[in-house]
Amino acid sequence: MIDREAQAEAGGAAGLHYDRNLCLHEMLRMQARATPEATALVFDDTRLSYRDLDRISDALALHLVRIGVHRADIIGLFLPRSANAIICKIAILKAGGAYLPLDPALPVDHLDFVIGECLPKVIFVDSAFGDKLCSVPSMNAKVIEANAIIAEMAGQPRVALPATTITGADLAYIMYTSGSTGRPKGTMICHRSIARVALDQNYADFRRDDVILHAATISFDASTFEIWGALLNGCTLAIMPDSEFSISRLSDFMRTTDVSISFLTTGLFNLFADHARASLPKLRHILFGGDVGSVVHARRFLEHHPGCKLTNIYGPTETTVFATAFPVLPSFSGGELPIGKAIAHTGIAILDEELRVVPPGIEGQLAISGDGLAIAYFKRPELTEQKFVTIATKEGATRFYLTGDVACMKPDGTVTFKGRRDRQVKINGKRIELDEIEAALRRDPRLADGIVLCHVQGENLKRIVAYLCPKESHVGAGADLVQGVMATLRMALPAYMIPSAAVIVDTLPLTAAGKVDRSKLLPPPVEMQAKPMDTRNGTEELLMTLWQDALSLAGVDVDRNFFDLGGTSLQLMEIHAGLEEGLGRTIDVVALLRHPTIRELALYLDGRTAGPTRIAAAAQRAALQKKAISHIRRSSL
Repeated sequence: MIDREAQAEAGGAAGLHYDRNLCLHEMLRMQARATPEATALVFDDTRLSYRDLDRISDALALHLVRIGVHRADIIGLFLPRSANAIICKIAILKAGGAYLPLDPALPVDHLDFVIGECLPKVIFVDSAFGDKLCSVPSMNAKVIEANAIIAEMAGQPRVALPATTITGADLAYIMYTSGSTGRPKGTMICHRSIARVALDQNYADFRRDDVILHAATISFDASTFEIWGALLNGCTLAIMPDSEFSISRLSDFMRTTDVSISFLTTGLFNLFADHARASLPKLRHILFGGDVGSVVHARRFLEHHPGCKLTNIYGPTETTVFATAFPVLPSFSGGELPIGKAIAHTGIAILDEELRVVPPGIEGQLAISGDGLAIAYFKRPELTEQKFVTIATKEGATRFYLTGDVACMKPDGTVTFKGRRDRQVKINGKRIELDEIEAALRRDPRLADGIVLCHVQGENLKRIVAYLCPKESHVGAGADLVQGVMATLRMALPAYMIPSAAVIVDTLPLTAAGKVDRSKLLPPPVEMQAKPMDTRNGTEELLMTLWQDALSLAGVDVDRNFFDLGGTSLQLMEIHAGLEEGLGRTIDVVALLRHPTIRELALYLDGRTAGPTRIAAAAQRAALQKKAISHIRRSSL
């Protein structure tokens, strides 16, 4: 647990206020001087004070300068969520550079595109993922093993860094998201945009003794709120280990580290509301967002955690994490959760097709202005010009980001999300351009064409379905074609973008104008996704029920692989939570990856298979570690 008395005795907080001209690391240095002994971050057995965090990152920054890192150089972070990832981020900024988060779980083709486009001068890597980085064709950067260099820097005395002229307008990071043109796009975010998320805000009340959860991957922009919201306010950042993620472990971690503020993606929050029943006395504020909020789950959470503040949050990557917020009160009685009002240092407007501001009550495109706006898309001037526009308003010429979201504003400024104008969808908090998946399908030499749709089943359960039109030479290939196409997609796209089901079609239906008639492409029936089989005992029956509920299937073949049925990391977490509740005991979440069918998992849970020796189990766990990270981390996360 965090020693709150010691934290309180550490001295007054810096009392930082938002200054759009200051860089992040200078503000962090001010915080370190004000509260040098306060705990800045905790991770496993590591606990760093603000003084030590400042000192070690200074030493690492000087090392980067000595090896040739200059202002605006791009430095890659091929690291899991960890204390060392935070140190590297700060050191990169202190050296004048900008960091490029690279998720180790991403496929090599995706990494190759990003690294080839950004050409980072240096990449920090965790030794566990070094082999994967070496397999990236465009890899030509200097590689630094993060654990080794930081261990060396930790023993260094305080050093003096050369003076820099970095300001709030300088580039701080580039973060990649799905792109509608068939390739991911990098969003360039400056220092002031990040500071604006953390300082002098109206959506969160940061206090000196707060402990803020860090559970997002470093390549997901929610981590920006977690990291800088904590460090710029003199709080403690509690870093959750990067693997074996489950609702019970999340709840346990929040309790043992005294987490008081956390952000969860909407899907993860819904699971948390359903399954996290343990008392969390220190938790005082949860923010959730990334998808349409559920009133049912919000009420359920507030019922079990009545003293906790709850906020529905909204914001694209291009506006730096958050743009609007809606406090969900126990008395809320509406049928849908608004995304709320603009947060501080942010403006919003609803525009018509001619980009004119419409009056309250009229639907239109949501546009966002203010200090959170990105500098530009990296090396994409045409797209930047298309999405970032200057509009004449009553305040004067104002730069806006066009979100593509349809929304409606009430007279009091509260905004309600109504849908999308294009083919972008959000699943588990991840932004997905369906056109990017289609572009990848059309590169497959076995296909004459490929279409992707997002179907909604049940209560806001979204499934991406691919419709495959094979070339004449591959007609009749059936399951072999589907397996081959999906295997190729997994090499090119992140796991969260892989369709959960595929349908082979002879031809694609067309409209009178000769375009694909997507309305005639129906979701595959249940029978095409799963074949029910009789279960043998109570454990199999419990697993069958959990799988059917999570996957929205009428029946599941007990020998079908969970992920082959289109299962996602979030659904795996849902099953794990239900399994622990149903069996009344703690279950290693890796077991669900090790035994991905109902029959295998039931045998394991009932002890009907010979358990591995301790040495063999350890070796097996190590071999499954990368797979666990690839699947489970996707929940944020």
